[in-house]
Amino acid sequence: MKKNKIENTAANPLAEGQEFAEAQAGYEALLDRFQSIQLGTADQTGVPEASYSPSIMDECRNFYVHVSELSSHTSNLRDSALASVLVIEDESTAENIFARKRVAYKCNALLIERHSDQWKNVIEQFEEKFGKIIGFLRTMEDFHLFKLTPTSGRLVLGFGQAYDVSGAGMKHLSHVGAGSGKNSHQGHRKEVKK
Repeated sequence: MKKNKIENTAANPLAEGQEFAEAQAGYEALLDRFQSIQLGTADQTGVPEASYSPSIMDECRNFYVHVSELSSHTSNLRDSALASVLVIEDESTAENIFARKRVAYKCNALLIERHSDQWKNVIEQFEEKFGKIIGFLRTMEDFHLFKLTPTSGRLVLGFGQAYDVSGAGMKHLSHVGAGSGKNSHQGHRKEVKK
């Protein structure tokens, strides 16, 4: 799949050099390596559920999941059309368990019509990535394909290295704390003893 170049659109841009280049590289590496996503959904009464699913991502950074009706996240996606997606560094490779590299997205969910051209194209990509199991799963009527389109995101590459992710293709990064608002402070704060 085609790679997207990430752009710095911070109100107060990061130093044009090393820090932003490292953030850009870290973001791309995180997305290049994932096989599955953590999936946050909620039922019709608002009860949250955490789950996971193997996933693929297209060139616009939309995620696709092929999920069974036997999983409650499937009805949650269908009913609410909303999801949260988390791509996170494997625990075994993390330098610090408290600062695992990760990107979380807020997404809109869309059910892709079975046997449509889009469905066939995406299922073929699933088969390329995950192999023969997809040939079997594609024949199962209780499995449904959803497109998860990010509307915003947050990238964390370590302590004090948090970036808001936005824009077309989720390729615009701005350092959390750049500008004003609830996250306008820079970095972490030590507890003040009273």
